[in-house]
Amino acid sequence: MLSFFISAVFLYLRTFLLPAVPLLTVGDESHYFLHALRMMHGQLPYKDYFTFVPPGTDLLYVGIFRLLGVHQWVVQGLLVFLGLFLISIVMWDAQKVLRTSSAILTTLLFLVFDVNSALDATHHWWSVLLVMTAIGVLLGGRSPARIVLAGSLCGFATLFTQTYGCLSLLAIALYLVLTTDGVGRIQNLVRELLLLCLPFVLVVIPVVGYYSDLIGFRTLTYWTIYYPLVFFHAQENSPLAFFRTPRFHGMSGIHLLISFIFMHTVVPLIYILCAIRLTREKRRMDPLQWRKILLLTLVGSALFVSIMSAPTFLRLCAVGPPAIILCVWYLDRPSGPHYWSTIALWGAAIISILYLPISRQLHRHVTVNLPTGRVAFINDQQYDKVLWLAQHTHPGETFLNDTNAAFALSLESPGPLDFVTTTEFTRPQQVDALILSMTNHQTRYVYLYPTLTAPILTKNNLEPFLRYLGENYHLVAIFSDGQILERN
Repeated sequence: MLSFFISAVFLYLRTFLLPAVPLLTVGDESHYFLHALRMMHGQLPYKDYFTFVPPGTDLLYVGIFRLLGVHQWVVQGLLVFLGLFLISIVMWDAQKVLRTSSAILTTLLFLVFDVNSALDATHHWWSVLLVMTAIGVLLGGRSPARIVLAGSLCGFATLFTQTYGCLSLLAIALYLVLTTDGVGRIQNLVRELLLLCLPFVLVVIPVVGYYSDLIGFRTLTYWTIYYPLVFFHAQENSPLAFFRTPRFHGMSGIHLLISFIFMHTVVPLIYILCAIRLTREKRRMDPLQWRKILLLTLVGSALFVSIMSAPTFLRLCAVGPPAIILCVWYLDRPSGPHYWSTIALWGAAIISILYLPISRQLHRHVTVNLPTGRVAFINDQQYDKVLWLAQHTHPGETFLNDTNAAFALSLESPGPLDFVTTTEFTRPQQVDALILSMTNHQTRYVYLYPTLTAPILTKNNLEPFLRYLGENYHLVAIFSDGQILERN
């Protein structure tokens, strides 16, 4: 309970300024908030707006917005809730593998190095939350009911992120194969695999069938299977993203660097180390503990494999929970290096718990009333741009290319796209539909981020869009992070 209370205070002080002013929504989460608003206006995913993941996140946010309204405090409160939910599940899983003190250390490390570095309510976290719950269910036993529940949870995880749910299901199936023994092995294994897979199918198939009926099976599979496989290879979505470091500024930047190094060291490496230890020490380890570590290793490895094509820092953090549990388990030995490594992790966690909330509360900020409610800015670039747009737009107006500003100001996206990219990630048919919609809506303002105003060296489909802007728009405002064009 103490660690839960500490986590709640930490998350609140990182997302709200005292006493109760929410920070501006930033990050990829704003895409899914806008998707939810599109759904509330009767639009369909894949047909009316662009997305390449299942609609679980969009549907969840539709329910939240209908219940609580569209406000900045709602989405920041959602981050607190999501963080606490994740921390509770990680603590629950860790307690099944580690002694109490080590489980608490795991929770604190997850909070300050993982969640804090990627506090972004995207589909990644919701899917991993469900997968970690499935792991916890199986760590507690292997009864038919637990296997059925684990399969169902993987099915629901698939409705948020198709790769996480499907690959986690395969990892659990492999775990069942590797740990089934005794008399009637084949019959028991077949029964357990059916118990795992049938609930998964019963969860996923109705959703697939529903949207196939609405938009067509071909459209659904194009955007959720073919498109990610073929067009998700832009520079920012390549395996080289693993080596891309975030920008660091001041003391908070130092902590971000430490988190970056920690996550990039632990997530890929710990699975190899655990696999080696499981192989070498199988006969010496307690059989039940061996199986628990095997389950975490297999599912954690599957989650890492699911992001290998584009291992950005956000995605690496999202798939990090199993790795952090295994890291603490691996170091929980009496030998000198392991002992001092654990002490160092305790020290880093405690210092971070104290420093990060205080630094956020003392950070220079500006508070403004926007259409989605009162909000605090701690970034001058964001403040200047959003304030300018607030003075020149009104809610319901169409606006393109800055989802954070669009959500904060209740602006709508023209056509199927909320933003365009300088790669083949943006498809020709989307560009054509966007231009048509911008003309029909007479979209007044368009934001251009720096790569859109510089020579584009990558293969892309933006020539008609850029030509349309040149013929119909003129420069009206310049900011440090981009430009705003106004319709002639």
